[in-house]
Amino acid sequence: MLIVFLMAIMAILASRYTSLNWFVQNERWLRAAIKANPFKSHVIGFFVYLLVSLVPGTAGKSIVLGWLFGLISGVVIVNSALVAAALTTFLLCRHYLQSVVEARFGPYLLPIQRRMKDDGALYLLTLRLAHAPFSIMNYAAGAGTEVPFRTFWWTTQLGLLPGNIVFVFAGTRLPGLEILVQRGPLSLLDGPMIAALIATVFLPWLARKMIQRSSRPRNSEQQLPDREADDHAGKET
Repeated sequence: MLIVFLMAIMAILASRYTSLNWFVQNERWLRAAIKANPFKSHVIGFFVYLLVSLVPGTAGKSIVLGWLFGLISGVVIVNSALVAAALTTFLLCRHYLQSVVEARFGPYLLPIQRRMKDDGALYLLTLRLAHAPFSIMNYAAGAGTEVPFRTFWWTTQLGLLPGNIVFVFAGTRLPGLEILVQRGPLSLLDGPMIAALIATVFLPWLARKMIQRSSRPRNSEQQLPDREADDHAGKET
C-alpha cells in the first residue's frame, strides 16, 4: 500500500511539474537495460534485494520487483533472496550472535521460542504464512531453539511463497511512470491489483486463525492437570 501511495503522490506532482519527466526517461532506460541484459539484471536484483532484506523494517520491496521484472522473474528473485537473507540471519544468530540477540530481543523471542520447541515445523510454517515479522522470526529460530537448519529452510521457502506471489503480482499491475504522468492517480485503480492487496490482508488473517485453533487443544490439555489437582486437594481436605 505504501508503494501505491507514493506512486499516487508522484502522479499528482507530475501533473504540476514537468521536471518529473526525468524519472520517466530513466524508467525507460532501466527497463531497456533489464531487457538487454536479463541474466545480469536478475543477479543484481537478487543481491540488492538480499542486502535490503537483511535490514529490519524494509517493506514494499517485492512490489517494486514485480513492477520491474514481472511475475515469474519477480517471484523467483524475491523468494530466493528472502530465503537467503533468512538463512544468513539464522546461522549468524545461532553461531555468533546468540547472546547479543537474547539480550536485545529476549522478551519478544520467548513466546515464539516456546512454541517452536513444542510444535517445530508446523508452527514455523504457519508463522511464515501469517507474515510474522521477518527479522524477529529469524532471530528467534536461530538464537534460542534447536530447530534444524533444514526444517528452517523448507518452512521459510514454502511459507513465504504465497505472500510473495501476491505482492509481486500487485507490483505487475502498477502502471509505468509515463502512464502515471499522462493519466494521473486514477491510473492506479486496477481491479486485480486491489484484489491482490486485499489478499495480502486475508492470507495472514487466515494463518493466524490456524495458529489460534492449533493452540486451543494444547491450552486445554495444560488446564486438565490443574483441575485434577484441585479436585484431589478438595478430597483430601
